Amino acid sequence: MSENVNYDTLRRQVTALETRLREQESLWEKDRIAADYHRKFLKFIPYPVLIRDAKGLITYLNPAFTQTFGWTQEELKGTHGKEYIPVHLQSQLARKIKSLPPGRSVVKLTTKRLTKTGQALDVVVRVGIDRDEDLKPAGMVMVFRDVTMENRIDRNQSAINRISQALPQYPRLPQLLQYVSGEIKELLGTQGANVMLLDKDRKEFYFLSAVHDDPTTQERVKKIRFPVDELLSGQVVKTGKPLIMTSLPKDQKLHKDRDEKIGYQIKNVMVVPLQTTTRIIGVISADNKKEGIFDQTDLETLSTIAATVALSIENARVSEELKKANAELQSLNAAKDKMISHLSHELKTPVAVLLSSIKILSRKLTDLPEETWQPTLERMQRNLKRLIGIEDEIYDIVEKKSFAHKPVYSLIFDQCKDTIEALIAEETGETGVVQKVRQTLDDIFSTRDHEEKQVHLDRFVDQRITAIRPLFRHRDVDLSADLTPVSPIRMPLDPLQKVVDGLIRNAVENTPDGGSIQVLVKERGKGVEFVVQDHGIGLTPEAQKRIFEGFFTTQETLHYSSKQPFDFNAGGKGADLLRMKIFSERYHFNISMTSKRCSRLPGDTDICPGSREACSKPAGPPCDGNTRVTVLFALPEA
Repeated sequence: MSENVNYDTLRRQVTALETRLREQESLWEKDRIAADYHRKFLKFIPYPVLIRDAKGLITYLNPAFTQTFGWTQEELKGTHGKEYIPVHLQSQLARKIKSLPPGRSVVKLTTKRLTKTGQALDVVVRVGIDRDEDLKPAGMVMVFRDVTMENRIDRNQSAINRISQALPQYPRLPQLLQYVSGEIKELLGTQGANVMLLDKDRKEFYFLSAVHDDPTTQERVKKIRFPVDELLSGQVVKTGKPLIMTSLPKDQKLHKDRDEKIGYQIKNVMVVPLQTTTRIIGVISADNKKEGIFDQTDLETLSTIAATVALSIENARVSEELKKANAELQSLNAAKDKMISHLSHELKTPVAVLLSSIKILSRKLTDLPEETWQPTLERMQRNLKRLIGIEDEIYDIVEKKSFAHKPVYSLIFDQCKDTIEALIAEETGETGVVQKVRQTLDDIFSTRDHEEKQVHLDRFVDQRITAIRPLFRHRDVDLSADLTPVSPIRMPLDPLQKVVDGLIRNAVENTPDGGSIQVLVKERGKGVEFVVQDHGIGLTPEAQKRIFEGFFTTQETLHYSSKQPFDFNAGGKGADLLRMKIFSERYHFNISMTSKRCSRLPGDTDICPGSREACSKPAGPPCDGNTRVTVLFALPEA
C-alpha cells in the first residue's frame, strides 16, 4: 500500500514540475518575444540608444547610435565605452547619478560626446536607471539627441544679432570691423579672421581688420598688402563666389610665399565676397579651423555677416564723402557770405553817392525844359533805389556786417568837423550838411537795433494798408481787410513792417487786374494770425517747394522784366520771402504758404495776360489760382 502511495505522490510531483516547466517556458517565450520586439523598436527608433548592465558595460547600441557617432556594437559591446566620451567628462554621469534623490531613476544631461573621427558633438542625454531590490543601479538605458547643429544655429544667430546691435556703437569703421573679425574668429573656432578691401587702382588687397590668436602676427598682418593674383581672395573677387579650401598644398610656391609674408601657415581657409549693390569691394576670410572642417553652415553664417559688413563699409564711405562735401559746402558758404557782405557794402556807398549827385544835377538842370531831362533822372533814381533795396534785403538775410574801419571814419570825421563844414559851405553854400553826412555814414556803417515793442497787430496792419494803398492805385485790384481786435504781440517794428508790406506787395504783384486780395488778422489758439490771400496766378508745386529759398523767382528768366513796384508780374528780386523766413527764425514766429496754380497756366513758362477780362476771352478752364500766406505770432504769455 505504501508503494502505491509513494508512486501517486511522485506522479503528482512530476506533473506539477512539468506544469511549472511549461509555465517557465511560456514566460521565457514571452520574454524572448518581448526582447525581440524591444530590439526591433530600438533598431528603428531615430535617436541613438545605448544599454549598459549593472557593471556599466555596454550590452547594446542601436543603428542610430552607429549612424551618429560612427561606433558599431561590435566595437563597444562589453566595454565601458570610454572611447566616445571626452576625457574631462568621463566621470560626469556617475556624479550626476550619485546626486539623485532617493526614488529618482531618470537623469537628463547636456554634455558632449565624440564621434569615431574625433569630432565633438553637443548632445542631450536621457538616462533611465534600472534598480534592484536594494535600489542599487542594475543597468541603464541611455537615449541621445544630437543638438550640435541647433546650438550652432543659435550661436550664429546670436552673433549676427550682436554684430547688428554693435553697428551704432562703433562710429569708426576700423574699430567696428575689428570687433566683427573677433566675433567671426570665436564663432567659427578659427585661428584667424580678416576683412580685406580691394584697392582697384593698385590691384592690391589691404587689411582693414585682422584678428589672430597671436597678437604679434595680428599687428604684422595689418601692415601687409597683397597683389590680387597672389591670393585665393582674388579668385573670389573675380568670380563673386565664396570659396572653401579644407586643405592647402604645402609645396606650391604661391602658398609658401604668402605664408612667409604673414608669418604662419594657412592649412584651411574660407573666403566670402563683400558685395554691395553695384560691385565687390573686398572679402572676409577665416583660416585654420581648430576643430573639424569648414562646412555649409559656416559658409552661410559668414556670408550673412559679410552682407552686413559690406553695407556698413559702403555707408561709412558715403558718410565720409558727405562729411567732406559738407565741410567744403560750409567753407564755400562762409566765402559766399563774406563776398555778399563785402559786395553789399561796396554797392551801397557808390549808389548813395550817385543819388546825391543826381539831386545836385537836377538842381543844375532847372534852367532847361523839365520834360527833356526829368524822365531820365527819375528812371535813374528808381533803379538806384532798387539797388539800395537789394542791398537792404541782403543785409537782413546775412546780417553779418561788422566793419572794423567804421570807428576810424568816425574819429577822422569828429577831428575834421570844422574843416569839413568849411569845405562844404565853401563848395555848396549850404549849412548843416555835416549832420546829413554823419547820418549817411551811420546808415552805411552802423548795424540796426531791432528793439522789440508791444504791437496790436490789427491796428498796425490797418495803418500799413492805408500807407500802401495809394502805391497800387493804378491797378484794378480789390483789397479787403478783416482785422479783428487782438491781444498785443511783441516784435521789432522794422522787420514787422517789412513782413506786412512785403506780403501785401507780393499779393498785388501776383494778382491780375480784376482780381481780389483778402487780408485777415485774428487770434488763433495762443497766438495772433496774419493772413494774406490773393486770387492770382498761384504757384506750381515745384515753385512752392523752393519759394522760401531766396533769390528764386516764379517766372522764367527770359520773361523777367523790371517794372514799377505793385505792377502785375513786377519781377521781384526773389529775396523778400527768404528774408521773412529768416525773420521768423530770429523773432520766433511761423510763416507758411499754400498755393494752387491757375488751371490756365499749368507750367512755369505759361504767361498770364495780366487781367481777368483778357484771360476770359479765349475758351478754357476758369481763372482759379490762389495763394495763401499765413504768419502766426505767439502771444507774450504763451
